[in-house]
Amino acid sequence: METSLRDNRGRRVKIRVRNLTKRFGDLLVLDDISFDVAEGEFLSIVGPTGCGKTTFLNCLSKLIPTTSGDIFIDGEPANPKKHNISFVFQEPTCLPWRTVRDNVALGMEIKRFPKDELRRRLDYILGLVGLKECEMLYPNQVSASMEQRMAVARAFAVNPDLLLMDEPYGQLDVRLRYYLEDELIRLWQTLKSTVIFVTHNIEEAIYVAERVLVLTNKPTKIKADITIDLPRPRSPVDPKFVELRKQVTELIRWW
Repeated sequence: METSLRDNRGRRVKIRVRNLTKRFGDLLVLDDISFDVAEGEFLSIVGPTGCGKTTFLNCLSKLIPTTSGDIFIDGEPANPKKHNISFVFQEPTCLPWRTVRDNVALGMEIKRFPKDELRRRLDYILGLVGLKECEMLYPNQVSASMEQRMAVARAFAVNPDLLLMDEPYGQLDVRLRYYLEDELIRLWQTLKSTVIFVTHNIEEAIYVAERVLVLTNKPTKIKADITIDLPRPRSPVDPKFVELRKQVTELIRWW
């Protein structure tokens, strides 16, 4: 595999997905999907309910095996034992017996970060996400939004080769979601991670991403690949934002 491939903006390709196919028995869910993600890119994926978005992420993360196809990171087959692949799920996944600080540190402990590096990076990440003041509290002592913030911080803390996010703010109200989306963008811009963000919310996809992949219904293929060329911070009432939202909505609505 070539490691010097570039996208149309001249950025190095970090992730290559080729001919990704997933069957459950006779049911074809993912049908020969191929795409690239640039290093440090923020990619959103949207599609109709039940099209297999979570299955798609589970295959990318290697949580479940693919039926066929390949996933490459830096030109090598994706391997969770070698690559840092982080996953933020729909529901908070914090361990109730560990403090906020210890929850955020968990991934670094599993990856065996040197103690001094772990401590420095942990303090840095906690400061970035505003959890320093509550770092010694337990999950049942903080709000739902703080729990999800912990999960996001834990995922970023390991300096992931690929960060996968499965509708992480779907359970939160609109105002809180905008706040956490802004925080996510700031984290991504600061830490320069490569992010694939799945959401059913079209407005959210356009608000956070540089590019949006629109999936079809099952058997799932990529229907459209749309560049979101909008300055940040973005406004949902910007005419260009509204136009893009309408474009993506129409792609999902008509099959």
